[in-house]
Amino acid sequence: MPVDKVKALDASWLHFETSSMPMHVASAPIFKLPRGKAKTFYGDLKEHVKSRAHLLKTYRVKPKRTPLNLDHPVWVEADEIDLDYHVQRYVLPKPGTMAQYEHAVARIQERPLDFDRPLWQYTLVEGLEGNRVGLVIKIHHSVIDGESGVAQLDVMFDKTKRPRKVAPPKQVAKLPEPSALTLIADAYGRFLYQPVELARKLPSLFSAVRHVAGVALDRERVSPFALTAPRTHFNRVIGKHRRFAMASVPLEDVKAIKKAAGVTLNDVVMAMCGGALRRFLDRLEDLPEESLTAAVPVSLRRGEAQGSDEMGTLVTSMTCPLGTHIEDPAERLEFVHLASVEAKGDVEATKDAMIQNFNVFGAPLAMRWAAQAYGALQLANMHRPIANLIISNVAGPRHEIFLKGAKMEHYHPVSAVAHGQGLNITVQSYLDKLDFGLVACADLLPGLPVMRDDLVASFEELKAIYLEDAVEEDDEIRIDVPDADKLPSPDVFHRVVAAAAE
Repeated sequence: MPVDKVKALDASWLHFETSSMPMHVASAPIFKLPRGKAKTFYGDLKEHVKSRAHLLKTYRVKPKRTPLNLDHPVWVEADEIDLDYHVQRYVLPKPGTMAQYEHAVARIQERPLDFDRPLWQYTLVEGLEGNRVGLVIKIHHSVIDGESGVAQLDVMFDKTKRPRKVAPPKQVAKLPEPSALTLIADAYGRFLYQPVELARKLPSLFSAVRHVAGVALDRERVSPFALTAPRTHFNRVIGKHRRFAMASVPLEDVKAIKKAAGVTLNDVVMAMCGGALRRFLDRLEDLPEESLTAAVPVSLRRGEAQGSDEMGTLVTSMTCPLGTHIEDPAERLEFVHLASVEAKGDVEATKDAMIQNFNVFGAPLAMRWAAQAYGALQLANMHRPIANLIISNVAGPRHEIFLKGAKMEHYHPVSAVAHGQGLNITVQSYLDKLDFGLVACADLLPGLPVMRDDLVASFEELKAIYLEDAVEEDDEIRIDVPDADKLPSPDVFHRVVAAAAE
């Protein structure tokens, strides 16, 4: 019988997981409850999830290892969905502040998922001030990335207060799990086919090598070729416990800064993070002279529409310096913009060489042992990191999201950290906001709320520079060119303004 093999890239998230380094991602949205729903909402949530879990393959399958871990696992259907495990509750003590919610999210996020069940779990956080609840949605990185996670929102939730009707699951016979002999035969077949796959990639590999060599020799680049980043105190072996902090900024303000500076929205986010890190590390006298570098996930989905039931990840990563060595915020933003352009060019030139599905006998066992040894021997404490942290920016829904009549107010992401990278900053847009989620190893960054405040301060710094200038320009335009709305094009408009200024 055919097997549903876990792709190598997805399987790596399973193999590298350890007790101190769980590889799931999450979100921590906040919902405003309808009046009178606080006592019954947990039961409503369980019934809601039960009525829709069959719509997503992610919620129905679990990994099954191959004999002796010769090859990557396969996906098999779960016998049943145990709602008591998959939908849990966490009650905040009074008064139910945002700081208490952040603490609860950290405690929930640090607990690994059970590999003997489908790799997801909801935890309803009750008792939040203002008649609100939080909902921590954990899903393993082996089955989901940022874009596919957004696509699943419209399946499990609704766009209106009234939940839409969903057809019940069809009664079909459960497929038998593949036998050990089938899994071994499939592993041999994939192993024998691997040279063919590698041969197809050779032209792309040679092209990528030429590009990397050219980058290494290019002295004109804003971000010189480097395989490592400077060390900070959070670039060490991580422990089991987490800290979580969240922040929100107006999306329209970020777009206005982007427009005024002539950069991208992601450049503004990266510069905000760079400014926050500079403030935070400088205060601790731990700011390196070199710029800190972020690993930034890049989607390889090529812009096509994504099905909500699509399994797995389809991303690569680029490294981008954050300009933490630059004091002036405007200069830092310009530096980040130019460095990002170079990094995107590097990804475009090398992405076709990426082998997303490799099969090597014994790879699962070797990868698992390597991950455990790397942590146990504290090797991350002995070398410079490839990147100091991960920064991810995911475009979220621009329409309202509802759960059983409760309106989502915020959609804060919660991601993973790893040995050598004890900090992760992820941002997700929702309606008119950018919602940030900062996750860190509690042993390395106990003062994460301070860094969150530094992030907001960095945003206000950019806003004061660019939006204040934009207001002044608008005032000048209204005075000198009263018929500006009738001008045929922005280019003509700017020429008229320049002539009037002269």
